[in-house]
Amino acid sequence: MNNLSKFIQSLRFDYAVSYSGLRGEKFINLHKEISEKIDILLKEREISRFMEKSKLNRQITALEDEINIYKSRIFTIESGLHKSTVQIHKFQMKDKDISEIFDILKAEFIEQVAWMCPPVFRDAIVFYSNDDKVSEILHICFDCCRIINQNGELFDVDNRVFPLLKAKLMQLGHQIESN
Repeated sequence: MNNLSKFIQSLRFDYAVSYSGLRGEKFINLHKEISEKIDILLKEREISRFMEKSKLNRQITALEDEINIYKSRIFTIESGLHKSTVQIHKFQMKDKDISEIFDILKAEFIEQVAWMCPPVFRDAIVFYSNDDKVSEILHICFDCCRIINQNGELFDVDNRVFPLLKAKLMQLGHQIESN
């Protein structure tokens, strides 16, 4: 696991954006739409020839992955925004709000709870350079209290961080569920 405080100190960015996804009406509608497409492909697969089945299976798997909350990310460098993702807040590098978030994240590490649930990263902060290139991503799961970067590296985060970070992001407009 990695030290989040050191990670924050090493960040180079010009602005950051917080995003929320894999939740709410937008995700519910997407899930319904994709489920209907999967049903059509499953029916098509039943009557298709052997050579077509492989292609249909790949299409079905790709669609299933898109609505699988355990596999999806609300933002990736390769794909950009997930279809359910909403931009919540934009921060300039010297913003008071991003400084407060960094102060919360840099809390001294004392104790971490290891929940047994798989993480669902519904919130993220994406850091950009002046030319709008992504320099880093922090994916956040408030259900199991985990933070990972764009490479999937897990950070050591003290238990006290998550309620404070949740309150701050909710103040900025994130619709985070209560546990």
